[in-house]
Amino acid sequence: MLKEDFVGSWQLIDYVTWLSDGTCIEPLGGEPYGLGTYTADGWMSAHLMRRHRSPLDSARPALDEVAPNLLAATAAGYIGYAGRYTIDADAGRVIHHVEAAFLPDWVGTDMIREYRFEDDILTLRPPAVGGTTSVLRWRRAI
Repeated sequence: MLKEDFVGSWQLIDYVTWLSDGTCIEPLGGEPYGLGTYTADGWMSAHLMRRHRSPLDSARPALDEVAPNLLAATAAGYIGYAGRYTIDADAGRVIHHVEAAFLPDWVGTDMIREYRFEDDILTLRPPAVGGTTSVLRWRRAI
């Protein structure tokens, strides 16, 4: 039954990070927007962004025509990747096997997340790094 718990579309509620000194930050701002999808046949996709990013003033700009400083500012507010996923129910982890990503260094890596379900809320926790911990909460999309 566990895989069925994941399957579907999810909307990001919040994304917070606690630094090693106890400071809490919101990496994508106070109103992040995100969509996550898990399919029954084992694929996943996650796209997260700052809700209020500055537009590039073009309906469909070619990336090679966007000024580097504008492209960098736009990229700083976006996270996206996709690939297969597996569930380790005994450890309470879902593993995202990254096959495509905005950041090329993520391709071929595994994104391990501890998970917890409460009603229609899915909480994901990446492993702590250097005393820094993050929590992402997702609500099942209706």
